Amino acid sequence: MKVTFLFFMLIANFASTSQEIIYSTPHREDNVDINFEIIGKVSGNFLVFKNAGNRNTLQVFNQNMVELKNDRISFLNDRTLNVDFIAYPDFFYMIYQTQKGTTLSCYYARFNGAGERVDEPVLLDTTKVGVFSENKIYSIAFSEDKNYILISKSRADNNEVFYVTKRFSRSMELIDSAKQIFRYNRRHDTYTDLQIDNKGTIIFAKEKIKGAREMINEASLITLPLGASNIIFTPLNLNEKYIDELKIKIDNLNQNYILNSLYYTRISGNVEGLYTARLNDGLNETKASFIPFPDSVRAKFSDARYRSAFDDMFLRNMFLKKDGSFLVIGEDFSSQTSGSRWDRWDYMYGSPYPYDYYWYRPGYYNYYSPYRNYSRYTNTHYMYDNILIMDIDSSLLPRWTKLIFKNQSDDNNDSYLSYSTINTGSEILFLFIEKGKNTQVVNCQGLSPDGSINRYATLKSREKGFQFMPRLARQTGLKEIIMPVVYRSMISFAKVDFSKPSN
Repeated sequence: MKVTFLFFMLIANFASTSQEIIYSTPHREDNVDINFEIIGKVSGNFLVFKNAGNRNTLQVFNQNMVELKNDRISFLNDRTLNVDFIAYPDFFYMIYQTQKGTTLSCYYARFNGAGERVDEPVLLDTTKVGVFSENKIYSIAFSEDKNYILISKSRADNNEVFYVTKRFSRSMELIDSAKQIFRYNRRHDTYTDLQIDNKGTIIFAKEKIKGAREMINEASLITLPLGASNIIFTPLNLNEKYIDELKIKIDNLNQNYILNSLYYTRISGNVEGLYTARLNDGLNETKASFIPFPDSVRAKFSDARYRSAFDDMFLRNMFLKKDGSFLVIGEDFSSQTSGSRWDRWDYMYGSPYPYDYYWYRPGYYNYYSPYRNYSRYTNTHYMYDNILIMDIDSSLLPRWTKLIFKNQSDDNNDSYLSYSTINTGSEILFLFIEKGKNTQVVNCQGLSPDGSINRYATLKSREKGFQFMPRLARQTGLKEIIMPVVYRSMISFAKVDFSKPSN
């Protein structure tokens, strides 16, 4: 089944454009219990990895979303713990972890754009673990230009945390391997995810809190340059303020590291504003700013709460600009589970190695996204509300602050909530489902470089039964995305093209 619809939207200057939506054919076995990852576009084809129990499948579509392949991956079995992907224009790597007894192994396999494995899987690393030890210890990162691939493993033991890092080239040739040991206090220390820049430098941060339910009062940026034998700790000056979690973005063009967080002026106080810092990659120039949220924005962001208006906000995304300025995007998010109270600190610090779905997915659009299912024993109410956008100039001063208003909630499943972004070059589009749970209508708003927000006509499915999941979409072209949809309890995928001329 292939269904094509054209939808028209009106842009600010009243010129007409359209969106073309093409749906793939769903499979009966692809119900909403599966995990999936949209790998991207390779050799002109769209590829999707799907997992349901011990069944792992690679699905390939052409430009018209006609299925070319939907085959099981035979070398992945029930001992496979996690799978990651790195996509290039004409091939992609599958990096996966398996366990046999007390031995964990990390492999990679190379595939072409037709979904065919090019070579036999290659072993990258092995490690021994205890019977009751954490077994998902490998993490994958790659540089923006994808010339450096970082495979790391981390384990916390008593008062120490161990990191083993291996840097590979684009062709998966080992460049170097290093082991680092840090002092670790489970109640006070947190380490961010490891990243790698276009020079091969590894970057992450250590955060320290005074108590188990307090904010961060000390933080350091940790770097390990390519070819260096020792790591470099660069303390951050928090000016006797407190932050909640550091988000690191690598600005390869301007050779900077940008750090952002929300800040507080006192322990257990309300969110006051944005902490932002910039370090050049030589670590010899540091600049930081504490930017309070304007009172006018605070009043609009939450009508019922003024001082605590931003206490449920989380930093989601960051867009870099050529001149060194950038956009920071936050979203109001909370949840309520029956029998327990929502707590921001439990959400952020439940693990010494936090993972943020929005911020850290490699290449900005890549992710591994399980469809959330409900439990009959508990009820969780999810709330995803307004979006805040701040434009910060190269001197770390605010230029403007904008809001996109939305009010979303659902019980036991947040796959239809929150938003996705599309960077078209001329503007950033925000896609999200409006309040009312009509999952066949997607709101579209565009952010221009000057901060103006344009409301476009909604994306609608004229065919009943297609339910969009905007948050789980992935951009595959300048004005093209692949968006998961649910059709009669089956997972399918839709290509949305914003560049088609109107008829």
